[in-house]
Amino acid sequence: MTVIPVWRAFALAAALSAAASATVSAQSRASGARAVYSLNADWRFLNDGIQFGEKPALPDSGWERVSLPHTWNATDPFDDVPGYRRGVSWYRRHLTLSDSLKGKRLFLVFEGVNQVATVYVNGAFAARHKGGYTAFSTEITNLVRFENAGSENLIAVQVDNGHDPFIPPLSVGFALYGGIYRDVKLVATSSVHFAVSRDGSPGVSVATPSVSLDRATVQLSGLVVNHSSSLRRIRVVNTLVDARGAVASSNTSLIEAAEGETQWNVDLPDVVHPHLWSPEDPHLYRLTTTLYEGDSVRDAVATPVGIRWFSFDARTGFILNGRKLLLHGTNRHQDYQGLGSALPDSLHRRDFQWIKAMGANFVRLAHYPQDPAILDAADSLGLLIWEEIPVVNYVTPAAEFTANAEGMLREMIRQHRNHPSVVMWGLMNEVFLWSPQGARIGKQTDTVYMEQVRRLAVHLDSVARAEDPSRVTTMAMHGSPDYNASRVSEVTMVLGQNVYSGWYSGVFEDFGKQLDRRHAQRPGEVIFISEYGAEDDLRVNSLSPERFDFSSSWMKRFHESYLRQINARPWLAGTAVWSQFDFSQPETGGSIPYMNQKGMQRWDRSPKDVYYLYKANWNPAPMVYIASRGWTHRLGTDAAASTESPPHTVAQPVDVYANISPIELFINGKSLGTRGPDGVRLATWDVSFLNGRNQLVARGSFKGREYADTLFVNFTRRPLKLADPSSPFREIGINVGGNAQVAGPDEFVWEGDQQYQPGGFGHIGGEPKKFDKDLPIRGTATPPLFFTYLSGLDSYRFDVPAGLYDLELLFAEPEAKPGMRVFSISANGNTIVSNLDLASRYGIGRAASLHSMVRAQGDVGVVVSFKAQRGVPILNALRLTKRDGGS
Repeated sequence: MTVIPVWRAFALAAALSAAASATVSAQSRASGARAVYSLNADWRFLNDGIQFGEKPALPDSGWERVSLPHTWNATDPFDDVPGYRRGVSWYRRHLTLSDSLKGKRLFLVFEGVNQVATVYVNGAFAARHKGGYTAFSTEITNLVRFENAGSENLIAVQVDNGHDPFIPPLSVGFALYGGIYRDVKLVATSSVHFAVSRDGSPGVSVATPSVSLDRATVQLSGLVVNHSSSLRRIRVVNTLVDARGAVASSNTSLIEAAEGETQWNVDLPDVVHPHLWSPEDPHLYRLTTTLYEGDSVRDAVATPVGIRWFSFDARTGFILNGRKLLLHGTNRHQDYQGLGSALPDSLHRRDFQWIKAMGANFVRLAHYPQDPAILDAADSLGLLIWEEIPVVNYVTPAAEFTANAEGMLREMIRQHRNHPSVVMWGLMNEVFLWSPQGARIGKQTDTVYMEQVRRLAVHLDSVARAEDPSRVTTMAMHGSPDYNASRVSEVTMVLGQNVYSGWYSGVFEDFGKQLDRRHAQRPGEVIFISEYGAEDDLRVNSLSPERFDFSSSWMKRFHESYLRQINARPWLAGTAVWSQFDFSQPETGGSIPYMNQKGMQRWDRSPKDVYYLYKANWNPAPMVYIASRGWTHRLGTDAAASTESPPHTVAQPVDVYANISPIELFINGKSLGTRGPDGVRLATWDVSFLNGRNQLVARGSFKGREYADTLFVNFTRRPLKLADPSSPFREIGINVGGNAQVAGPDEFVWEGDQQYQPGGFGHIGGEPKKFDKDLPIRGTATPPLFFTYLSGLDSYRFDVPAGLYDLELLFAEPEAKPGMRVFSISANGNTIVSNLDLASRYGIGRAASLHSMVRAQGDVGVVVSFKAQRGVPILNALRLTKRDGGS
């Protein structure tokens, strides 16, 4: 919860020293308005779940000094050993309170602690909160001591991110970072004030139940808390001003506040000709709610207010302020390279600036409520929001689980319902993906469990509708018939579908066909594409991309196809790419272990080529972008019939994304002609690169101004014949079993595999295969070289000239247990290794390499032979390098 005091002079950012204890004192001005102090500095952390960590007598001078936000899992999800630490840790902070705070009501506000927090003050229990993604607060007035009492205060927080079958999420495709990973504040109020501690909410609730172009109704409500035993006569003054500071509406209410809580409700006079909030014009009014007793200010809260109205319709999609608006956007996970989930507010805001610059108007906050700074950024930038609770993959059908999920839902809504950006409350995601026993399955068979899930969905849906009738409810489902069979798909007002045709299975075109079938069968259903995406790796590209190869080439083709299909279906309510940023996924493999690579941007926020595909389509600002940032180290062969000098290489595609036309492409100063971008702003040229460094320039103009982009590509030419005397052979590396080129850390390019071609290279026998996506490949900096492999090959041949060569063979066992796969390897008849059992020697999923020297004589070249003793041989990659002077 972020509380913004009306008078910035009273919103004190505490000047905390680097000492173990810092003094917090009240503002010297004689005002009763609340003060807010940051408590992010000077914490001590123990990565151990010791007993009695709350006791003041326990020494903590040897604990690690940390500042908040903080997580203990910033790096360990990527350790070579699978898994990351989930358990109990302790945080402690020493705090001296000035005597000037005596008589104030004091509250600790935690914006996010993952996932169970138990708070103690001076050894006494203060609060316990379950759920790592919503804020909570607790009053500590009666637990603290002040400066002249001669001793400091100790805040101790036990944090537990261990698995709990009754606390969502149960199964996560993202890291469950432990820690106090959002801001902590101390709030000081007078003895009569707006509520602070209820559900972490901001104390004043704003609703706009009736809005038109002519006028808007603004309804306000809240709680006044009186800690004295006497009746207090209070004035609540509400003033709504527009962005220019002009008063749009105001009201004064008189309240008699008895001891305890007093509810107040106010309808402001209608706002005439309201300035409506929208993604194109995110105008925010500012509501100041001030609590007076006589002429004295006792409390004040400021709330940004956006005035808009919206609806969803199965035929026309999403309507905002009376006009159709296609919601097009993305999903966002909150973690960041090197920081985990512990981001400062500036990086949260920067994330949304990236998204807005891409041209998106919508963000789904996956799969949990996110930092208050994110909601504030959405309001000010104009990004519409789907926010959801972390009921993911499966549930525990028990009253305690239901109660915790309901509590998270109520807290999320109460804390964030003042934000005009929020239009949907999400209840669950892919909840039938796993069985009730916690195993991933293809289809549910337990009909009792399916009915229990439906009842949970109905209950959560009714809670959300009662808490906030002004928004719609939604959920996301994966491609399973279980949602229809159980009628779970009929519960919410908007249905989200997560579709990955052309990545996990099928082809691109299945996406549109699936949508059309559902729309025809259920014409009254509002359909939202809540996820779609494919993964890539900066090091992997292909002239013949294929599903699940992790190439940037396939990722671009995926998103280009989906954009075309989305554009052809105007009845869609909206679409959200999965996802904006790569994020940690500890229980997965692929070309980058423990990482989900479907982002428009990498984990460090560097944009991928597909970021600019969407920018060209969604952001009207003129742009030209050469979409090959992920392929600046290329390799190619001579054209078969080339007689040119230097030889003419086989042309390779170069894509340009642009929203102006026409575009002209140049290679090394030579024009390759002009193209007009197609319906998804794509233009492609076939380019013959020269060996070495090449300069690409794309140019276009709009309204008399030129727009251009420049890219340098390093190209390695390989002759068709490895023994071609005009191009002496040096080395070759093969990504065995795959089509893709892989750029290594030394910028050496491993090329795609092929069947043996006389004069060249290739495998004889063998079946191309891929690793299980959920099995990480460990022990290497280049997992893409190990993700594909040949199974059951007889030999691998290189028709290289005579000489002495270094041979490197790369392996990773994908599945066989020790003793189940045993084979021997020789090169030109000389044994390299006998009875190789990869599982026994290295383990499953562990990268390994064998090195050997081999001599090629005459026209034989190098032939690497494989002989099975048990099972079938495999090979993941190999590299052949000619020794200098070797003959």
